[in-house]
Amino acid sequence: MSDAVKALIDGLDKITDILNIGRLLFYSAAGFCALLPAAMCLMLLSHGDVVQPYWTQFVSDLGRSAHHWGVWFAGLIFGFIISVLANAIFDFRPGDGAVDAQFYAYLYPRLFSGGIKPKEGEHKDFAAWLISEYYRYYEIALFVPYGLMLSLPLYTTYSLIFLVRSSYQSKGFFLGGEYLAFPLWAFGCALIWTRFWPDFWLPRVVQPTYSGWIWAKRNTAEGLEKFVQDAVPREAAKPPDSSKAQA
Repeated sequence: MSDAVKALIDGLDKITDILNIGRLLFYSAAGFCALLPAAMCLMLLSHGDVVQPYWTQFVSDLGRSAHHWGVWFAGLIFGFIISVLANAIFDFRPGDGAVDAQFYAYLYPRLFSGGIKPKEGEHKDFAAWLISEYYRYYEIALFVPYGLMLSLPLYTTYSLIFLVRSSYQSKGFFLGGEYLAFPLWAFGCALIWTRFWPDFWLPRVVQPTYSGWIWAKRNTAEGLEKFVQDAVPREAAKPPDSSKAQA
């Protein structure tokens, strides 16, 4: 690999470390999913009259809201708010586990550092990097689904607004898509909030991911400490440099 390619990769690595591109992506996704139906509700209220069928209007408002830069910008900010709310609301247990010398996180300091000497002036904390990568799994498992869950009451609200406005404008009864969409959104919202989220997603997906992050931290710390302890005797046992001894 040429020096130019290595320099490019090192530069990109520094940019992603500074901006944390991965975190910006899924935080924005969580916030965008939650705010998109809110923007749709505002757009529906801004229409003078509701003249299109429900699903036609739904797709139209969805597309216009999704292509508005303000929704994406607000989603980026709200994604960080979601992360604060989720961490404050949900309390997860570390879980049962023990430090395992065969676990990848325990062996990582030895596997990565063995025989690899960092460049002069380069001091990157690879153990902290590994721990942060495990933490990202927890963030993705919690924040993005939580943003989707927050969107469901707003989609229900959108359907209710359309139902009320179309009923008010209609001169006679017409069984449109809104009469089916509203109870479906409401039922799906209630099912996910009361059953799927607390009984399945939190205990079976988020909790194990959180426990994995906790034990990855403990194994990495133990593995790093053991690696340093083993490295000190080796350094002490090395013969002195003959050139330095002659000098």
